[in-house]
Amino acid sequence: MAEEQTEPKTARVVGGAPRETMVPLEFPVEFDDKTWTEIKVRRVSGKEVEEYMEALGRGEQPMPPMFECPREVYDAMDDDDRLALDEAVIPFLPRRLKAAAEQGPPAAGLTSGS
Repeated sequence: MAEEQTEPKTARVVGGAPRETMVPLEFPVEFDDKTWTEIKVRRVSGKEVEEYMEALGRGEQPMPPMFECPREVYDAMDDDDRLALDEAVIPFLPRRLKAAAEQGPPAAGLTSGS
């Protein structure tokens, strides 16, 4: 008798303040046969923050987890659109990232990969 495969159970945040928004791009980006005209900006989990901070600590330039787009799209974006993302993400940042981001552009390296 074959064992039945069950989906792993996952926890998720429910309720509370809005956790995401769409940011329109002034300069759309084409990548992989798709034109990106907007980017989803979202609140991140504690685990995502931990992994992101660890990667920064290792000297890597990880893709900011709060932006839902391929790295290639993020890297190709016009700087004005990147600034719009940096500004839009502030309300969605956890307190420990928000304090660092508000210290000055470009979000203390938290969102612009610098």
